[in-house]
Amino acid sequence: MNYKNPQRSSSQWWIWPLLPFAAVVGASIGTFLLTLMQWFGMKMQGGFSEDGWYFLYILPVISSLAFGWLYAYITLYLAPKGKVITASVMVTVLGVISAIGLLFMWLNPYRELGEAIQASLGSIATMIAAITTIVTQKGDFE
Repeated sequence: MNYKNPQRSSSQWWIWPLLPFAAVVGASIGTFLLTLMQWFGMKMQGGFSEDGWYFLYILPVISSLAFGWLYAYITLYLAPKGKVITASVMVTVLGVISAIGLLFMWLNPYRELGEAIQASLGSIATMIAAITTIVTQKGDFE
């Protein structure tokens, strides 16, 4: 699937300032809906509780992976031109913001060690998913 359309890129300049907001909002909504579906499915299935290992450790990592994938994919899809470069820059910005947030998380004496470790694993999962999305979808969006 090739999404290259010269008319689209020249007539939609207004997407550039909205792109960061669209990526963050779209990825947040998509991640929320995925997590909600998983939570609802596990509640209907039974045998899972909110203080269990799956809810505390696995579901946040899955949510982080989904956020990274959606963030990169929305950026690739919406950028009028230079899609791969734009997605790379946006993912880099996301990584820098995540690193700054993790720095504050680790240096805050009132945070527990488990919280900092979980936030670090979530950030790593987000970046892995975002970079993998750019690499695997690169051919479709060039």
